[in-house]
Amino acid sequence: MSEHLGELRGRLIWSLSTVGGLVVPGWYLSRILIVQMTRVTGPLVFLSPTEAFGAQLRLAGILGLVLGAPVLLYHLWRFIGVALTVSERRVVLGALPISYMLFAVGSALGWFVIVPAGMRFLVGFSSPEIRPTLSVEACVSFALWTSFGLGILFQLPVVIGALAHWGLVRAAVLVRYRRHAFLGILMVAAILTPGPDVFSQLLLALPTYALFEVSVLFARFLEP
Repeated sequence: MSEHLGELRGRLIWSLSTVGGLVVPGWYLSRILIVQMTRVTGPLVFLSPTEAFGAQLRLAGILGLVLGAPVLLYHLWRFIGVALTVSERRVVLGALPISYMLFAVGSALGWFVIVPAGMRFLVGFSSPEIRPTLSVEACVSFALWTSFGLGILFQLPVVIGALAHWGLVRAAVLVRYRRHAFLGILMVAAILTPGPDVFSQLLLALPTYALFEVSVLFARFLEP
């Protein structure tokens, strides 16, 4: 027991040190991302002395966590891998990097495509009588939650693959409802990217539908 606790402590130290070190470049990158955001929102304000610093620090911490995730996943794998069977290790070892890459792609799509389109639409409700005064904390929170949601959405192939592996989903059923899935994805994309910008809607809808097709392939490969 003491050996396992010692190993766990060592891996936690390595993981936290890695994330802490990556917060430094994350700090400079977060500044760039916030400045890039103001191209859509216009100048941002902060309503307390610590708000701007806190918003940038929170974004830097999340960037450090995302950038350091491969190291975290590696140490997690090294710690729990010995307790898994050969087949379980094979599944987990294949799923972890795929899950990370899908989350990174989905989050990037959310930040650089969906967030600007959404903010452009929402700020468009301003008028001579109603002027937007956007705080840096509110905009960073909106961008982070949107990006996180897209990152979770992009876990669809991993989730479907796991369900197929456990016999809860069949590839044939997914194929049967392919047309319904495509129409549903188009509707969701239209809701998440409001306004007349069809290009942004397609930038969300097409990768999401591609995820559905990848999920079908995963289901065929992993179903018993």
